[in-house]
Amino acid sequence: MPQATAEKVPTREELISRAGDLIPLFRRNAERTERESKVPDENMTALREAGLLRLSTPAKWGGWELPMRQQAEVLCEIGRGCPSTGWIAANHAASVDLVMLMPEPGLERIYGANQDAVMLSAASLDPQLRADRVEGGVKVSGRFPYASGCELSDWAFLAWVPVFEGDRRIGVSNLLSPPGELRIEHTWTVAGLLGTGTHAMVAEDLFVPDRFVQFAPLNENGDAESPIAPTVLIKGNLHSLSSLVGAARGALDLVRAKLEEHKPLAFSTYSRAIDSLSVQQEFAEATHLIDTGVLHMLAVADGFDAVPEGEEATPAERARLRMHMVTSLERCREAMQRLLDLAGTSGFAQSNPVQRYWRDLEIGSRHTALNRPMIFEDYARSLLGTGDPVSLLF
Repeated sequence: MPQATAEKVPTREELISRAGDLIPLFRRNAERTERESKVPDENMTALREAGLLRLSTPAKWGGWELPMRQQAEVLCEIGRGCPSTGWIAANHAASVDLVMLMPEPGLERIYGANQDAVMLSAASLDPQLRADRVEGGVKVSGRFPYASGCELSDWAFLAWVPVFEGDRRIGVSNLLSPPGELRIEHTWTVAGLLGTGTHAMVAEDLFVPDRFVQFAPLNENGDAESPIAPTVLIKGNLHSLSSLVGAARGALDLVRAKLEEHKPLAFSTYSRAIDSLSVQQEFAEATHLIDTGVLHMLAVADGFDAVPEGEEATPAERARLRMHMVTSLERCREAMQRLLDLAGTSGFAQSNPVQRYWRDLEIGSRHTALNRPMIFEDYARSLLGTGDPVSLLF
């Protein structure tokens, strides 16, 4: 079994500084990241060497096991440099929590070989998805349509796969497999977060040994209870959110830098846009909105950190924290609109990175787990006691 890392756990300030030091690299590589639909190896190596792939990994397996507040702050800084790189780092941190559900022999196999192994998680609603019991494990067939980082991750956590013996369904399982053992379909042709490489993975009689299978049998009602606690899932949503808040901060950096270059305000009496009171106010409003988004993000992190270890946040608390996530994203999106106004038409040029931050934020904030209408409905139901949540996973 791997021993806890001999390196002293870095301080909060040191980890944020390490992430901040990587921002110039991530920005230099951003166009390539998007063009290749994959975070470059250079970025991943930098994250690994800075210890930023160990944020959520337990100390037992060589990680930092950081509080959620610190994880959110670091991931936000990574997203500030490159939202796609931040999204992959966030997806990895969230997936580690899921991987910890695996049997001990499987974890020993993973972390004994590589304490910085990169994880991804993927779920599927494919009606053909199934795992058939065979000697020593299961054989899996089915399609996982969205798998961020599938071309650069070491392991894929495949969630909630129905398990069969013959024609009889006997339960569900979470599985772990190298993505290279699945067929990858290059389907991620969207408007933003292109560098995440969120392509589809297809399993075709994929054998997964028992050490990488977590099985949950059907109960007496014929239902399967998820082995993944809702609180763990929502923590994963916070990881993703943090990288998106970072995207708003990245755009703010670029607009400020352009203003400080003393560019003129076209078709006005201002030879320097920064001297305009309206420009100053617009920039101040954008800054305040992003600061507000950060505060809501940290409120969610603090809420998770307040839950005693081994316990589950109450449904009401989960609904409240998810609502804070929505508000965080809304404030950041409002800020982005003001920043685009300040950037002007040139901000939409393909060569201008401001528009990339905008597109990445717009796409990421529409992720189904950050979906405003359902989260708002669950929150209202929780406040008024008018029914069960409509979100099935949380």
